[in-house]
Amino acid sequence: MFSDKKLQKFISAVNEDVDEKIAAMLAEAEEEKSRIISEAETEAELKAEKYFNEKSKKNGTGFVKEISAAELDMKRKILIHRDKLSDSIFQQVKERLAEYRKTNAYADSLIKTLLLLNVNGSAEVRLSPDDMKYADALKKVVKSPDTVFCADESIKLGGLAVYCKDKGMIIDKTFDLAIEEQRQAFVAANAFA
Repeated sequence: MFSDKKLQKFISAVNEDVDEKIAAMLAEAEEEKSRIISEAETEAELKAEKYFNEKSKKNGTGFVKEISAAELDMKRKILIHRDKLSDSIFQQVKERLAEYRKTNAYADSLIKTLLLLNVNGSAEVRLSPDDMKYADALKKVVKSPDTVFCADESIKLGGLAVYCKDKGMIIDKTFDLAIEEQRQAFVAANAFA
């Protein structure tokens, strides 16, 4: 058994490694997003300038209608492009998470998460079916013999969720929830504006 000091050192080392990997993935995704946005903006500006130059030769209400229609069409295309970029970025994050799940650091992060949650009493730890291979190692860090581990088909990207039967609450530490929350924040903040 690890002493408390050794366990804390281990947890700190795992935390630092996981934090560094996540920060690197996010920084790389941010760079890719900036590059794609810059290219899209340049292309849209060139197309808009060309279109407006061609249309500026026309007069009357037909011109105003065409400009309005073109602006609406451009806005629609920008929204579609934003959705595609957002999907692309989050798909890359999902692919990196899949690679991360193949490492020992991932198993260590599951252990660290359980230690930090201090699971006790009657609890159910839910894992992705693919992660059930870690259940035996995870059982060793849980202090309660009433804790059970089960596969949850809704967990696709990894992590874990703990259902505390005594308290009637679920602590969701899945990557699925984290990605969904990030996607919603990304859209809400109009990340491509």
